[in-house]
Amino acid sequence: MQGRPYRSHVRPACGSCRKRKSRCTITGSSRVCLMCQAHGTECVFMGSAGSNCQKRARTSGNSAEAPDIFVRSIDTSVNSAVAYAPNARSSPTAPLSQPTPVVRTPSQPRSRRQNHASAIVTAEQDSVTTTNFEEPVSALNAIFAESGDHSTHVVSPAIANDNDELESYLSNNPNTGKRRITHTLSHSTMTDRPSRPVLFNTVIRRPLGVNANQSLAASKCELIEKLLGPHVMDVVDLFFENAGICLPVLDERSFRRLYTDHKEKLSPALVANLYANAITYWHNSPRLRARSPPDHRFIWVQANEALNSELFLSPGISTVISIVLNVCGRPSTSIFGNGGLVGTAVALTNALGLNRDPSKWNISPSEKTFRIRIWWLVVMLDRWCSLAHGTPLQIHRAQHDVPMLSKELLCESDASTSQTMGTSVFLALLTLTEVLGRYLENIYCVSKSPSAHSSMSSVELELLLTGWEDTLDDDIRRLAIRGVCLDMPGAANFRLAYLAVKLVLRRIQCDSAKSLMQTEEAVAYASLQAQRVTEEIVHHIQELQEIHLKGYWLQMNAFTLTSGTTFLLRTALKPTNTAKNTSLKLAKDMINALMKYRTQFRWDLADDCLANCADMIEKIEAGNDPMAAELADFQEFVNTNALMMDDAFMGFGSTFETDLWDI
Repeated sequence: MQGRPYRSHVRPACGSCRKRKSRCTITGSSRVCLMCQAHGTECVFMGSAGSNCQKRARTSGNSAEAPDIFVRSIDTSVNSAVAYAPNARSSPTAPLSQPTPVVRTPSQPRSRRQNHASAIVTAEQDSVTTTNFEEPVSALNAIFAESGDHSTHVVSPAIANDNDELESYLSNNPNTGKRRITHTLSHSTMTDRPSRPVLFNTVIRRPLGVNANQSLAASKCELIEKLLGPHVMDVVDLFFENAGICLPVLDERSFRRLYTDHKEKLSPALVANLYANAITYWHNSPRLRARSPPDHRFIWVQANEALNSELFLSPGISTVISIVLNVCGRPSTSIFGNGGLVGTAVALTNALGLNRDPSKWNISPSEKTFRIRIWWLVVMLDRWCSLAHGTPLQIHRAQHDVPMLSKELLCESDASTSQTMGTSVFLALLTLTEVLGRYLENIYCVSKSPSAHSSMSSVELELLLTGWEDTLDDDIRRLAIRGVCLDMPGAANFRLAYLAVKLVLRRIQCDSAKSLMQTEEAVAYASLQAQRVTEEIVHHIQELQEIHLKGYWLQMNAFTLTSGTTFLLRTALKPTNTAKNTSLKLAKDMINALMKYRTQFRWDLADDCLANCADMIEKIEAGNDPMAAELADFQEFVNTNALMMDDAFMGFGSTFETDLWDI
């Protein structure tokens, strides 16, 4: 009885017959094809459905089949496949975006259409025989280490299903990267629509012709460390005590372990941007405040060059982390640079498949948490930069299914009270960001055809915010609505962010009242409601203490101060305004408070509002004729930057001279 013929799509030929381009024929009683018996060559069949290579011994000896080993791997190189096995030798640097190893034994089902998530790729090394899962240093490398030569890149869902027919042929060409398919649950938890498989392909990370040793990022990081001298660890401590507790971009315990024991494996761009981010809090350290800090601007330049170098040479998840640290860093010196970096982060996260729910994937719990964490941080950057910079959203709700972070995922069992409170504030800010995203969808909808985003009424939009308020814990709710409990980590920043979202809502309602041709009383009431929110912003700023000013602030909140002040100036300029003196006084109170904070506490969030509004207030107060031209320019600014809405919707944006942003 003869078996399969050569080029059968059901049972592919062995590797030797493929090389010879000869007919591959086997008999029912033999595991070695006739041609391999004749030539005395090794007969190896590539199994279908991602199974292992079935190795047949040479005809001169007793045949012994190699054990079936299924290792989760996405790199074409042997070293990278072995690096993620706990019992195997690890390579010096592991590709950052690769999942940690999960081994499937031969007794497990081979079907690709499993109900649970699976991602299996044939390993090229028989020596990888581990069957238990641990999280060694290589797992930490996969999160924080510098990117290797290869990486995974998500494959279009439109062609992912083709893998079912082509999977057995994907690895035959040694110059072609392997593919890894991840089957999610048969049905989505949100809808009845079947979940699409997630397929990754291995791609070369570095540009052709670029040597792996050409690392400008490492030299820039080393330069920063020389400037910091013996205070490097103090700066790392500053980051986790001030920024890390409010913006958990890094897992502190894992990062410190890798930083202490295997620092050479860390991405230098990530470390450089962490240093630059932390120097903002230099004067918060009892050990450092007596010493002059290094030139912060110069250090940011070095960190930016390190990041740009990694973006060109070997972008990966470590690059996304570096971008988050960079864009959230202070002071903000380039609105165009930050906007471009956010766009790059969004592109990288989509390419690395971070926009998909990894909950049912066959990867370690720490990697699942890490992927979810990084995704939501990028979403937060996208939303707040969209509000601050006047640019449309780049992440849309219909294009991701990542679950929201929870306190259980971010806080360990032995977390301190401060860490727990900081996590609670961060999660509230994250859910508030989702409300902001719904409002921004309404703002940036310019299509003439009606959509669900543009058809939401003012009442429906307000219900989004009130519904969010009802989901908060008592302490966080009092913080948001009444402005109490500001001593919690990140609380002052969160309160200002809440008022910023509330001001966006009131401005939408003002514009809606005008566009619907409502009565003058209705328009005046909507404007009064917006003015009340700006008054809350002014009072919140006036009540800040030194401990709040030296704490964590999302740098995009600087534009909230400008937005509130320009709204007050707009109100003061209206000829029919009966509360002109009140609006102008509130604007003056804002400027006076910001001047005080900038002088006494080096509060950089005040810079933008002072640069754009201080002189305008003086001209309005003076009431001189020459101010007419300036007021015309101001009115033109607020009109053109309002996304074609009347009377300044956003109140700030790119129509200012570019050099005003280079603080």
